[in-house]
Amino acid sequence: MQLSEFTGAGNVLTLEIRSEIRPPRFKAICRDMDQAVAALGRVRLVLLMRHYPSLNSAEDFYDDLRFLRLYDYAIEKVAVVCDRFWKDTWVGIFSLFSGIRMDFFEMTQVDEVTRWIRSE
Repeated sequence: MQLSEFTGAGNVLTLEIRSEIRPPRFKAICRDMDQAVAALGRVRLVLLMRHYPSLNSAEDFYDDLRFLRLYDYAIEKVAVVCDRFWKDTWVGIFSLFSGIRMDFFEMTQVDEVTRWIRSE
């Protein structure tokens, strides 16, 4: 399976987000998700939020991650990896994706992310 936006290992897909997700990238993410779901069934995601620029706009942030709502039927869980300040600021926005099990981790918690995303 060749994905353009995600890296993968088994049913765990990792997406790095460093900037706003513009329409061409959003379409590529959805193509990847279609392909992954067809091949793997349910998937688990690791979202690496590195220096996300739109900290002042919850609407932009939600719009960038709306693919989570489109594919919530196929997502078992999501590990959101970000710096602590960001986590404290935006933890509420993820409640909009209520059908998906999520947890937050700091960039330094690599082992914890790996254990959690692979656990049942």
